[in-house]
Amino acid sequence: MLLINSHTTWDTADLARYTRGDAIAITTYSAIFNVNSHLSDAQTLVFDDAHAAEGYVAAAWALSVPTALNEYALLFDALGDAVEPAFVERMVAPPGPAADGSEVRLIPVAAVAHRAADIDHALAGLTGDASYRLRMLRPSLGSCLFYVSRQEFYIRPMIPPTFQHQPFTEPVQRVYLSATLGDAGELERAFGRSGIRTVHVPPAWERTGSGRRFFIFPELAAAGTAPLLADAAVSEDADTTVVEHAMAALVAPATDAGVVGDLMALADKRLLLTPDNDSATAIADVLCVPADERFTAKDADTGIQPFIDANRGALLAPSRYDGMDLAADACHLMLMSGLPAASHLQDRFFDTKLRAPDILQERIRTRVLQGAGRCTRGPKDWSVVVIIGEDLLRFLSRAEVRRSLPAELQAELTFGFEQSEASADEIVELARSALHQDEIWQEDAEPELARLRREATRAPQPNAAELAASARLEVKAWMHAWKLEWESAAIAAIEVLQNLTAPSTRPYRGLWAYLASAWFSLASPHDGSPLALRSAELLRQAQGAATGTTWLKEVEAASGATFGNDQADDDAVEAILDLIGGRYASSTKFMKQSSQMLADLNEQDHKRFEPGLVALGTFLGAESYKPDRKGRADAAWVWPTLWFTVEAKSEQEDGGMLSMDYVRQTNTQLASLASDRGVDAAPVASASVVVTPRTVIDPDAVPIANLHVYTAVPRLLLDVGHDTVRAWKDLRGLTQGVTREVLREEVARVLWSHRVLPTQVRERLTSDPIRVE
Repeated sequence: MLLINSHTTWDTADLARYTRGDAIAITTYSAIFNVNSHLSDAQTLVFDDAHAAEGYVAAAWALSVPTALNEYALLFDALGDAVEPAFVERMVAPPGPAADGSEVRLIPVAAVAHRAADIDHALAGLTGDASYRLRMLRPSLGSCLFYVSRQEFYIRPMIPPTFQHQPFTEPVQRVYLSATLGDAGELERAFGRSGIRTVHVPPAWERTGSGRRFFIFPELAAAGTAPLLADAAVSEDADTTVVEHAMAALVAPATDAGVVGDLMALADKRLLLTPDNDSATAIADVLCVPADERFTAKDADTGIQPFIDANRGALLAPSRYDGMDLAADACHLMLMSGLPAASHLQDRFFDTKLRAPDILQERIRTRVLQGAGRCTRGPKDWSVVVIIGEDLLRFLSRAEVRRSLPAELQAELTFGFEQSEASADEIVELARSALHQDEIWQEDAEPELARLRREATRAPQPNAAELAASARLEVKAWMHAWKLEWESAAIAAIEVLQNLTAPSTRPYRGLWAYLASAWFSLASPHDGSPLALRSAELLRQAQGAATGTTWLKEVEAASGATFGNDQADDDAVEAILDLIGGRYASSTKFMKQSSQMLADLNEQDHKRFEPGLVALGTFLGAESYKPDRKGRADAAWVWPTLWFTVEAKSEQEDGGMLSMDYVRQTNTQLASLASDRGVDAAPVASASVVVTPRTVIDPDAVPIANLHVYTAVPRLLLDVGHDTVRAWKDLRGLTQGVTREVLREEVARVLWSHRVLPTQVRERLTSDPIRVE
């Protein structure tokens, strides 16, 4: 029987039947993982959809403190000098040009442990659900990781400490069910358990389908055409970014509603699956779905049944990638928008700051796989799956991702990519054929899908075995950390480091080196002890592994570490000191040149945009120029240990794809620059950036892109330009009567606070790789 919602609403007779062993209780994850579980006497726990458990299990030990609460500001007070003032100002400042909603930072681990009592006091006023989460964390609050953004503080252990939660540990056995379980140890990390035995499915299962899906990628049909966006009535207070994302989805018009609108009009009932609620609502608005035809799955009692029973409507299902079955004729048409990547700040930190995609890869792959199957729950089901959003399209374009999927799904995706390059009208007609399962589909599409399925071979994700072996060690380390056994935790973290040897796991290895360093520091009785020396050694290892990122520098910034701590940053500071005292000593000249740069970066015309790029490089302290030989970049920024080539495609329209030719051209630009400068190769951390409003990449271009090639929208370059000018204006007031030695550190501090040191600019401009290792 069902035992869900508050335990006060449970039927006494049903509860008695369960207690006597006469019935099986069906409940939610949160009924087990909470501060006062009323199902703590189970003999066996069976976890369905265990692949999706991470969020539900971790939530019991995860506390969100949004900016709307006073406790958000109180936490900064409690952390004191553990966070530098410039960062705090950015986090609490009102919305404006300098505010970056995507910024996320990890608070120093040792600082949190030392200030645990002050932090507890700052959070003491929390009420409701947040107070229950705090009760779960309070015994080991000092061991938690603290992430912060302009939206919230997010507090949790990296791996949930389920080993101390009796409703989970007391049962005789725990059984985990999943049809899409990954190979990289995600189950162990999600449940905080090691040594979970796996019963593998029969080999034939890999080639067995669960219905038929026709994947459509409308953005591919838009190549070479200007998009015609559907008109939609959007409220003035709607989230602009979300609305723009939804509007941009209606591409490659077949009618003036857009091809997505035409596709979604092919059936009376549609599923809209998105990563968040705002995106689902915005897309429904763009598609003009009437209010009385919008359904959600929020009601715990009725769930999705009202939608199933309805004759027409759209089911808005943000983040519902599993646990929602629309079998048979319940729904044959769905739209998936956006990549389900970061569900909380820890994920976002791993993705955008740590740059460790491997650790999230299995989770994302599983969400996409599960989401695509919401309307095909049995072998006779079928559906049309419309894919929009450049991040999701690029993810599915990656060869290593496709190879890791079941053979049936590989075939369906390959077929979908091939067919989506047809005209918009042809795509709509083929979708109609797939929905009706008519003679054209059966005679033309099905044989081709069968051929593709026979040719497909599934291969695990690279490094999956290594990450799976690491999971057991990670669980052990966090068990010790949760019990405040710092030295044991650090020793276990070193075991994790020793296991992570593949080059692509370097960023993750850097995080574990930092954790080991912090835990040894907390275990050390004084600065000169052997543990303190070991801590310092591990911090150096972490710094080496964190090359090309700024997260560790940000962690160290408030601890008295040098702001630059990188040769490229040091070189930029020296160059800017020379410019301030020489070429731009005149305020009038600086104002004229910087204003011209910002005006040029705000232009689409490449004849204006390219000089703006060159000027920006100069203000960033680089040797900046436009190479003059054939096939070269539009701007080169050169510091001795870090180079950038920047290719300007600012004149392109928003619609369509970035072509394979542009990717090939950009692939060679660093090598060309090295040849021009008479050296063998560019410095290791160098990057090539294509500046284009087009966020969709030709799927055939993704596998051939070099790992140093990235895309950036023109607005991002303009933002960096504004931040650079603001930094220079601050610097100009510091130069009078100050020695160069003193000024050097102050210049580094100002550039750091505005996020325009070369290593920071690199991180900002390389957030969107075309191909991931």
